[in-house]
Amino acid sequence: MKIVHTTQEKDSISSSLCKKIGIPEDMILPINSQGMDSLMKVYQTSYLQSSSEDEEEDEVRIDERYINILIPYAFNDLAKRGFIPISSALYNKKLKELGLAPEQRQKQPYIYEYKHYFSSPTIMQGWTDDIAEDGIDKKEHEYIRYAPISNIFVKGYNFCLPKPMLDSFLRNNKGKIAFHLSDEIVHLNRFLFNDSKASFAWLLHNNPDALKDLLLSYGYDTNEAINELVLKDISNAYTNVEDVSGLINTFIRKVYDKEPHIEIREGLMKTILRLPANDKNLKWQIILETYIDYLLKKDKAGCPYWMAHFTWKERYKAAAYLGYYLYKDRLRYQQIGSTGFANELYYNNEFRDNLEKHHYYQLPGFKEICDKIYEDYNFFVKASHTGE
Repeated sequence: MKIVHTTQEKDSISSSLCKKIGIPEDMILPINSQGMDSLMKVYQTSYLQSSSEDEEEDEVRIDERYINILIPYAFNDLAKRGFIPISSALYNKKLKELGLAPEQRQKQPYIYEYKHYFSSPTIMQGWTDDIAEDGIDKKEHEYIRYAPISNIFVKGYNFCLPKPMLDSFLRNNKGKIAFHLSDEIVHLNRFLFNDSKASFAWLLHNNPDALKDLLLSYGYDTNEAINELVLKDISNAYTNVEDVSGLINTFIRKVYDKEPHIEIREGLMKTILRLPANDKNLKWQIILETYIDYLLKKDKAGCPYWMAHFTWKERYKAAAYLGYYLYKDRLRYQQIGSTGFANELYYNNEFRDNLEKHHYYQLPGFKEICDKIYEDYNFFVKASHTGE
């Protein structure tokens, strides 16, 4: 098997391009051809000898030296394949949408900063929030920092490298090893940072998990098509709509940073309101109501394990948002009749007091909705007692 020595040295970033995208001189990495050759040799050995994906995952350590070798090669390949370099201002704006702006990253102990990049573990690549629940010990830090479970976000050059394993940027073509980024990496960058509709369509068809990960890991709930993709996945995976155990990190996520809190993916709930109001989509009301029921249950028996991670303050907030969108959806169907949410609102004084204390979480018209729910349920209760 032959290693192809590319002309990457000749393709190194020109000074004019550096100025155009605003890369500071001290952030420009030199082409390290010897370093790349060493990675190619590791890949060559792995390709010849490895018989399982698990073995390939341990072939290299995802450390600073490794990533710094990769960055300039990856940037040049991206530029050749249609990626348009963006300014740091636009890059930071996108990072903020993903919850990864500098001030946001400082609060997250599982994000690691380096001079030329930072790494952020993702759910679809193996990260679970349980790791950070009780604090991260030394062994866990080692795992998170160097294991292939993170996306790499490059500073200065302004692009990302999801799970940068050898087979994501090296390929064997008829016995020749050459540098070539995976199509997923190219299209993810073109979609995220160039707003390419063609790349989004490619990802939707060829790698939908990369899109779902944006919502699950980063709360990216402003893209209607991604929201619909996640909802469709939930619908297909859980035929029993009263089973919400698989909804972890969808509508609500518990984040263990320096100040643990919940993230509410309100955009995902808004997408439900834009689905056709038909019998098929009535299931979302059952799902939302079941979710609320579990959140407000005093007895944790039978609840998904991850709901125990929420404090009561967080449970009340989550139930408020879910209840708000439940009733917005019921309005579309012109539904009447009682719900579990109405029962909680009527009998659960703590929940009702929490809503009032937080001004109904500033959700438009929610106070009026709750007042009407309470009034109707009060009539229902009194009518029931009268009939006894």
